[in-house]
Amino acid sequence: MSAPTMTIQTGAFQSAIARKSRALLSAVLLCCLAPFAGAAENPYTTIESVSSQLLNVIRSEGQQVSSNPQRYYASVDRVLAPVVDFDFIARGVMGNYAKQATPAQRAKFSSTFRRDLVATFARGVATFGNMDVKVVNPGAAPSGNRVNVLQEVRSAEGLTKVSYTLVRNKSGQWKLINVILNGVNLGKTFRGQFSQAMQANGGDLDKVIANWSAADKVADSVN
Repeated sequence: MSAPTMTIQTGAFQSAIARKSRALLSAVLLCCLAPFAGAAENPYTTIESVSSQLLNVIRSEGQQVSSNPQRYYASVDRVLAPVVDFDFIARGVMGNYAKQATPAQRAKFSSTFRRDLVATFARGVATFGNMDVKVVNPGAAPSGNRVNVLQEVRSAEGLTKVSYTLVRNKSGQWKLINVILNGVNLGKTFRGQFSQAMQANGGDLDKVIANWSAADKVADSVN
């Protein structure tokens, strides 16, 4: 694995989100951009509705990715925050290393992971305001606490198939915990690459956290 870097406005990053990678990056956010209306919300119809809200964000603010990127990233983060369980995902990415990390280190990685992932994906979707998004075989609200929702995203880059894993928490809210893009399980990919980074850096957890970059990880997984 190439050495991770937090410099994500480079030729390497732009290559990472070119063509097929850009379509894959854009799909990740399509399901998860608004608060769920209530505990009994059907996750299928929710994904359909929030997809349109993401497109509205892209159309209204995506052009600011160069002139005012932090404002654009903040808008994306605000709509992601109510539904994506960043802490759960970050702990999963750390894997067994989360057990040896201090609470401060786990909190630091969760914050770093969230900020970097949102910025990476926000840049990836900035020019994708015109996409056809469809939930495949939507059904009734599930009786259980876990569901996989399938979606197809058609853009100029082609067709992207996405599977979203959502779980219902104790408050009855559906939370996104994983995404599979055209067969690539991002949770498992990130976890494997976190482990590799730990080995490459001699087990220096602080260094791995400081240098984590979702741009590199996604580029490695989809190219």
